[in-house]
Amino acid sequence: MTGRIFLKLTAGMFLLFVVALGAGIRFGILPGLALALLAGASIAALVARTISRRFTAVLDHAGELARGNFRARLPETGGREFRQLAQTLNRTAGELQKTVEQLQREHTEIERVERVRKDFVINVSHELRTPLASIQGYAETLMDGALDDPQYNRRFLGIIRHNAERLARITQDLLTLSRVEQKRQKFDFEPFSVNGLLKQAIELMRPMAEKGEIRLELAPAPADACVWCDAEAVSQILSNLLDNAIKYTPAGGRITVGAEPRGGFVELYVRDTGIGIPAEELPRLFERFYRVDKARSRELGGTGLGLSIVKHLVAAHNGTTRVESRTAEGSTFFFTLPTDESILTGAQLNPEFTTS
Repeated sequence: MTGRIFLKLTAGMFLLFVVALGAGIRFGILPGLALALLAGASIAALVARTISRRFTAVLDHAGELARGNFRARLPETGGREFRQLAQTLNRTAGELQKTVEQLQREHTEIERVERVRKDFVINVSHELRTPLASIQGYAETLMDGALDDPQYNRRFLGIIRHNAERLARITQDLLTLSRVEQKRQKFDFEPFSVNGLLKQAIELMRPMAEKGEIRLELAPAPADACVWCDAEAVSQILSNLLDNAIKYTPAGGRITVGAEPRGGFVELYVRDTGIGIPAEELPRLFERFYRVDKARSRELGGTGLGLSIVKHLVAAHNGTTRVESRTAEGSTFFFTLPTDESILTGAQLNPEFTTS
């Protein structure tokens, strides 16, 4: 590039020298030579200033890149060589910008996953500590002599058994959630009658509802309504929702299980007349270990994982979950299941099928 500029400059000065030489022959050699040298020096200074300005712009741009400003761009002007250099530097800056943004996104995701992992470990430790401490305390009391006291031994053993069962439920729910989240859960998708699924769930939970003096009612879907699903997974979804509804519905209340077609899906729901959920609690309701009333939930034997399992099992069917509730008026939990096998193709790509 500089060689070409030098050749142009030399040719220009030679031309001026020839002109000046002609003038020197006519008016005298020395004035003509002086005129040629002055003109050549002026052109050389102008060209040098232009080149210097462009090189300064390149150096400034390189400094911006060195400082991490990969959004800076160099004007693609000037001679062909400078335009090519500017285009190369701009492409490099663009690639660096994309790389940095990708690394920032990955770093943010790693931080999010790490926070989720830490919260999960803390929550699991807390959930396991309570029943374990209770088992240990009452076992030590029995060993210290209460075992021979008929007034306390059976009651203490009953408490130990209750907490052991709670540990078993937590462990089972954790294993289920882990399998689904890591996509290791095997599903057997087949067509099933919606009303058949609802009736089976109601019969399964009816003894528990009757014990709490709660009516279980069916709001049937159209007789020919069918969904593609894993029947065992849907049974677990409905059981978890019905279990929650029974726990938080007072005696004399009513729970309705029903379904309605929604385009390529059927939306199933569990509606209760229970205590309801405050509006500010609804966005976090499907998070792991999240409880609206922590003390009451533990008292009733909840693990805090049921709704999270519901969300992930529904997402595995490419469906969605939602909830509507008003305090003191009851709650309705909805979830969708596909009516066509083709909708299940993208089940593993569902945005809800993630850790939360």
